Amino acid sequence: MPKALSARIFVALIIVSGFLLVGKAVLNVQSLSTPRFVAIVVLAVVAAKLKVKLPSLTGTMSVNLPFILMAAAILGTAEAVIVGFVSTFAQCLSWDRQKLNPVQLAFNCCTITLAVTVARLTYVSPAIAPLIASPALRLAVAATGYFLVNTAIVAVVISLTEKANFVLVWKEMFQLAFVYLVASAGVAGLALTAGQGIDWQVPLAVLPVMMGVFYSYRRYFGVIAQAQNAHVEAAGVAAGARV
Repeated sequence: MPKALSARIFVALIIVSGFLLVGKAVLNVQSLSTPRFVAIVVLAVVAAKLKVKLPSLTGTMSVNLPFILMAAAILGTAEAVIVGFVSTFAQCLSWDRQKLNPVQLAFNCCTITLAVTVARLTYVSPAIAPLIASPALRLAVAATGYFLVNTAIVAVVISLTEKANFVLVWKEMFQLAFVYLVASAGVAGLALTAGQGIDWQVPLAVLPVMMGVFYSYRRYFGVIAQAQNAHVEAAGVAAGARV
């Protein structure tokens, strides 16, 4: 839990709002037993466990976003919320239970819940549908809403906790995650277009693609982390030589 009072209040509001949406989703869900829902939620959980540590940030990035976006497009609002919440819960879990922070876990899950809700409402919005007939393009707009809500909430907490500039924090998150957002929206859009009339097979075909993205990102950020560690070690040696 953040130490700053303003950050605590904001985190509490996000958690309460998220759990209210999850509760509403559980009460209104209708199609949990369909093969499509089962496939998406299982694949989203599998992809959520493929985590990459982001440089200069304390969080991780998983490759489950295409499945969340597909859920927002082809499932109901309640089902999409459940997919987002469950996969984020799986992402936050680790084998080391001592590192599990219940407040952080609830905040992460509820943040994604709010983002998924915005994405779903954007995708089915009566104001947007007449303007954008293509489901893939409409999903891209929904993905933008998801991205803005998700990153803005996290940036607010970081800025309140660390007394940092919100714009600078959000800008750094944008630079790290924007390419992944575009790739995820593109993969989900292609799956949505190609999967007309197809049930669970299309989400299954997306998983190998996202596994490739995961290994590419892990290698890329691993090189960055090694470079940063080498720079710190070199700076330490130089400082010791001057003493």
